[in-house]
Amino acid sequence: MTQFYTELSRALLALAVALVVALLIIIATSSDPANAFTQLLTAPLTSKRTIGYWMDDVAKLTLTGLAFSLVFQARQFSMGVQGQVYIGGMFAAWVALSPLGTTVLAIPLGLIAGMIGGAAYGFIPGYAKAKFGANEIVSSLMLNYIAIKVVNWVTRAHLAPEGSGQLMSPPFPPEATFPALVSGTRLDLGLVIALVMVIVVWFTLYRTRWGLKLRLVGDNATFAAYAGIKSNAVMIAAMTAAGAIGGLLGSVFVQGRAYGKITENFDGNLAFEGILIAIVAKNRPLAVPFVALAYGYLRQGAQLMGNRTDVPNEMIAVVQALVILLVASSFTIPGRRALARLLRRKEAAQ
Repeated sequence: MTQFYTELSRALLALAVALVVALLIIIATSSDPANAFTQLLTAPLTSKRTIGYWMDDVAKLTLTGLAFSLVFQARQFSMGVQGQVYIGGMFAAWVALSPLGTTVLAIPLGLIAGMIGGAAYGFIPGYAKAKFGANEIVSSLMLNYIAIKVVNWVTRAHLAPEGSGQLMSPPFPPEATFPALVSGTRLDLGLVIALVMVIVVWFTLYRTRWGLKLRLVGDNATFAAYAGIKSNAVMIAAMTAAGAIGGLLGSVFVQGRAYGKITENFDGNLAFEGILIAIVAKNRPLAVPFVALAYGYLRQGAQLMGNRTDVPNEMIAVVQALVILLVASSFTIPGRRALARLLRRKEAAQ
């Protein structure tokens, strides 16, 4: 519990420092800094619609954070979630645009298809490392590039209406699109799926034998090998499971109310930001949605501020990077240790 409060206070301090820096940047770049800073802090809560934007981001950030957390728990630094999102989105789109897309099975089959596609794409770098010793960072990044380009080409050349020149498919049938949890917003089934996956991943990691093996391999692969655990098999399974979550996120993207179709570059690089969520959450599944809440709020606040004021949109990258840097590092108040020693000496003298 003491560690929890220590980390929470450090995170809040990091956020406060980041907001101070953001205020200085706003003062330097805006003709109305008071309004701009107010938008940054309050814009996501100004209407039902903006709350929906925020919750939509939270759902997607939670899923991508879980995918990265799972593979990082095994100490495998695979960066392939973004590619798995694209493959999963394409598989889900095929289901939605097929005759099955007009049936009651459209949504569950789309989710399953996305998970299968993502799992298969996650298996590739895991197998390549186990079998051939390929570096998982390089192979997964290259697979991301391949997936994005292939899915964009399939969308443009085969899923878009013929001769239309569009960069997107036709809208999915209503049966293949997530129902809204709150009418008139993007708050849809994706949030429920994300919360369910948090419980599933936590239970798998901390209440199953496979999860114990995965964490042992991540903590000390040599000791795990002495204990009779097949590290390569666990590593491949971890990457495959993370790929399934990434593919599920692809389905949530294309079947969600924000899109309801597949478009080129549909993830907007949000899938890659799961690395930041996993790092700040320290790869703990139950912490991922809380980090996603805070990060998603900051993300939407900065975007809405960029749309409603004269502050450059690039400011969002500065603030986000600063928060992650401070929270993920061993950030403390300068002189804190010296102050603690001084207080101890004073108490001893008394």
